[in-house]
Order: sequence, then C-alpha cells, then structure tokens
Amino acid sequence: MAQVVTVDLRDRAKRSENFPENWTDGMLDDAIERYEKFLLLAAKHPEEPIAPTRDIDEIWHLHMLSPVAYHRDCITLMGKILDHDGGFGAVPEEVPQLEETFMNTAKLWENEYGNSYVGNPDTQLDDDMKKCWHNCQSRCHNACKS
Repeated sequence: MAQVVTVDLRDRAKRSENFPENWTDGMLDDAIERYEKFLLLAAKHPEEPIAPTRDIDEIWHLHMLSPVAYHRDCITLMGKILDHDGGFGAVPEEVPQLEETFMNTAKLWENEYGNSYVGNPDTQLDDDMKKCWHNCQSRCHNACKS
C-alpha cells in the first residue's frame, strides 16, 4: 500500500499523554494500517458518510494533532479535508443515523478489503472495538462526513 499518511503516527502515539497504555506495538501498527485503509475508503466513496471504529478513531485523532500534515494528506488523497464530527451520536435522536452510518461503513470495508470491519474476536484490540460499539455513543464511531 502506498504511503497515505506523511507524519510518523507511531512516534505521535508514543509521545501522546492520552494514547491507550495497554496497546502493544503490534496493536498500534494494525490500527495505523486500518486508519490508512479508512482514509482510502473515504477517498474512494466521497459521497458516503463514514464512521470509524475505536482504534481508527484513536489514530485519526493523532493525525489531526499534526494539522499541517493532516491537511496535506487529506488534500493529496481526497482533494478536501475529511471532517470529523466528534459529537455526533451523543443525543438519542442521532443514534439511528450513527448506527446506519457505521453499518454502511462496515459493508464498504468488507467489500473493499474482504475482511470484517470489527476484526478478529481473538485479539484485545478487537475486543476493545466491539466493547466500544456497544458502550459508547459519540467518541468511538462518530458519524463523520467526507
């Protein structure tokens, strides 16, 4: 896969005070790869709203903390900034749209990459993603519009 992100997200994660401490290097590498695939998916389907899993959202936040690189990477890949609506789904009226957006993203992902969007249930990272889907309304898979 061609380089999608021009900032060193591994370095940013290790330097972040807010990054999950329980993530291993392998989990971080997997999340960065999934985030890059998420960006490619957004670029391929600009008309579709998309929603990240928890791991993708963590990496997305790291990327946005380098605004020059984030801007450059989005413009290069999509011709525009991928907007992040971090509060979407926090009110009950938005939950059905959030669920629909997440399920649509999962279908696009599975069609594009041939594997499940929520991953393999045998890994801790995947457990975190599933727990997030069931337990949070806004932070984990915000309905973000490209």
